[in-house]
Amino acid sequence: MVRLKQLEQDIQQHLRRYRASISTIDFSFKSLKKVTKPKAEANIANALKHKTAERHRRKRISRQFDMLRTILPNLIKMDKASVLGETVRQVRELKNRVKEMKGASNGSLECVLPGELNSLSFGFSEKDGNLVKATFSCDDRPELIADLTREIRKVSGTVVRAEMVFIGGRNKSVLWIKGFSGNERMGMLKRALKMAIDIPKKNWNPRFNI
Repeated sequence: MVRLKQLEQDIQQHLRRYRASISTIDFSFKSLKKVTKPKAEANIANALKHKTAERHRRKRISRQFDMLRTILPNLIKMDKASVLGETVRQVRELKNRVKEMKGASNGSLECVLPGELNSLSFGFSEKDGNLVKATFSCDDRPELIADLTREIRKVSGTVVRAEMVFIGGRNKSVLWIKGFSGNERMGMLKRALKMAIDIPKKNWNPRFNI
């Protein structure tokens, strides 16, 4: 009987220990769930934020490519690789042109780039004294060349050579014109060119922005 009671006590003691251990494990599991749930929600929120930011970034890149497609001249292929290749080629060409202009103007671009204000000046060609050299700066606009040609023809002049620079919505031009001699004829030419360059521009996108 003594051994039976001792055995019963041992079993009850083991059962109490087992129940205590089960309660501890259950409590730990509940605590783990409480800690893990906020972390999972934070990870999901971060993933959504990153996805949204990436979608906006791709949209901005697409808009920039669309802009390049509209301003690049002679663009044949419209895929992104072709657009980037043509952009690099155009930038290199512009850099070479700037280098050439600096060389021709002793390192200064002030005499070849458009001024902020409209200006008009006259002289004569060094190689041919019969040619009038007209230099002017004005707002750039699509119809500028047509307006200049029309006004010069009205006073019976002919443009034999032209150099034009278009940057940031402004234009700098040098025209060599024949058919003029004497103060009266020069006055007619001056009024014709002034009328052409003073025409206000309409809303449009400049050829090149800087």
